Amino acid sequence: MANQKKRDKESEIVRKEMMMNRRVVSGELDYIKKHLDKLWEQSSTTNQRLQDLEVQVNLLSRLVATLAIEKLKVRLSDLRKTIRRIEKEALEDSEIQHLENLYRLEHPDGPSAKKTGA
Repeated sequence: MANQKKRDKESEIVRKEMMMNRRVVSGELDYIKKHLDKLWEQSSTTNQRLQDLEVQVNLLSRLVATLAIEKLKVRLSDLRKTIRRIEKEALEDSEIQHLENLYRLEHPDGPSAKKTGA
């Protein structure tokens, strides 16, 4: 009888702890869900802004091309060569920037933070 009461008491304690843990986990999940919703909303807003910027860049590039051809009398072949060169340089610049970012991730202190012994 005493062992049975002791087991019942222990099982009741375990049951209460499980209920408390369940509430804590449930609260933490709710917190994570709220922040996930906010992040998703920010992501959607950022994507919309990016699309707007892409449209503006497209319009500006068309305007510059039209001005170059009609007002500055640039030949179409020269304009194409210039555009290809600019695209190539932009790609090279973005690759360099990407490599620099990777280097910063691997070495957060950078080379200037290294101490050399004298």
